[in-house]
Amino acid sequence: MSWYLEQGAEADVVVSSRVRLARNLSDTHFPWRLTAAEAGAVTDRVQDAFSTVAETSGRGLINVPLESLDDINKLALAERRLISRNMLKDDLPRSLLLFSDEKSGVLVNEEDHLRIQSMRAGFALEAALKEADELEAALQKELPFAYDDKLGYLTTCPTNTGTGLRVSVMLHLPLLMRNNLLKQLSKQLAQAGYTVRGAAGEGSEAICDMIQISNQVTLGFTEAEIVKGLIQLSQELVSQERKYRLLLQQEDPLALEDEVYRAYGLLKSARRISYDEAMSNLSSVRLGIATAVLDELDYQSWQQVFIECGAGSIQLRAGQELNQNQIAEQRAQFIREVFNKQN
Repeated sequence: MSWYLEQGAEADVVVSSRVRLARNLSDTHFPWRLTAAEAGAVTDRVQDAFSTVAETSGRGLINVPLESLDDINKLALAERRLISRNMLKDDLPRSLLLFSDEKSGVLVNEEDHLRIQSMRAGFALEAALKEADELEAALQKELPFAYDDKLGYLTTCPTNTGTGLRVSVMLHLPLLMRNNLLKQLSKQLAQAGYTVRGAAGEGSEAICDMIQISNQVTLGFTEAEIVKGLIQLSQELVSQERKYRLLLQQEDPLALEDEVYRAYGLLKSARRISYDEAMSNLSSVRLGIATAVLDELDYQSWQQVFIECGAGSIQLRAGQELNQNQIAEQRAQFIREVFNKQN
C-alpha cells in the first residue's frame, strides 16, 4: 500500500511526514561534475547495494531507471512525492529505488549521489527517521560515504553538510491562512532555523491551504535535535490551527457546514475541473472531515484524490497524453469515482 493511502496520527492537521538523508560516494565526483558514464556507474553501484539490503531484509524491491520513463510517468512519480522535480530533467542517468511498500527508498543522482528518504502519512517523524537511519546504516556497509571528521557528511549544498538530514511535515492550515497569520509565523520559523514551502516543495505555492515546514541547516545539530525542534514547532502550529477551527465552529457552525458541503457537492458532481479549483475545494472538504462536519468521507480517500489528481497521474491513468480540457474531464471523473465510492 502506498504511504499516502494510510491514515496517520494527528491527521486532522498533519498530512504527512518525510525524512531525507543526503549522502555522496567518497571515491567519485559529486553529481554536478559527473559525466553521463560516471553517473551511470554510480547508479549501478547504488542499485547493487540497495538490492543487497532488500534481499537481506526480505523486503520487495522496486527499481525505476528514470531514463526509461516518458515525461508523463516521471511527472506522476513527482506528484506522488516519490521523486523530486529536479529529477524530471534528462541530463544524467537517475534512478528511483523503493521498497515495495513505497514508504522508503533512495533517489540516485539527484542533487547528491543518494537521497535516502522515508515517508509516512500523518505526524510520524520519529518513525520515518528510524527507518531512514536503518536504511542508511545498511547501505553504508556496501558503499563508502563522503565524511569529514569536523564537518560531518559532505553534500553538494553546504546547508545539508553535517548530518545531511532534512525533515519536513506537511500541514493543512486553512484557518491560520484565512486569518493572515502565515507570514508572521514564517518569520518566526525562519528565526528558529526552519523554512516554509508550498505543498510541492521548494519554490512552490501553498496549494490546498497546505504548507511544508523543514529545517534549513544541519551543520552543528544532531539528528535528534533537528527532529525534536520540528516536532515542537509543528505541535504549536497544530494547536493554533485547532483553536481557530473551534472558534469558527462555535461562532458560525452553519457557515462551516455550508462551505464544506458546497465544496463536497461540487467535487462529487463536476464534469470538468481544473487542478486549482480541485485543490481549493479539497481544502474545504478536508476541513469538513477534520471537524466531523463531513462523515461520509475518510482521510485515505481524500489523500488519494489529493495526490493523484495532478496532470501526470491523470494522463497515466488514461494511458495517453491528453489536452487540458481532457485532463480536466478525466480529473473530474476520477474524483467522482473515488468520492462516490464512499457512499
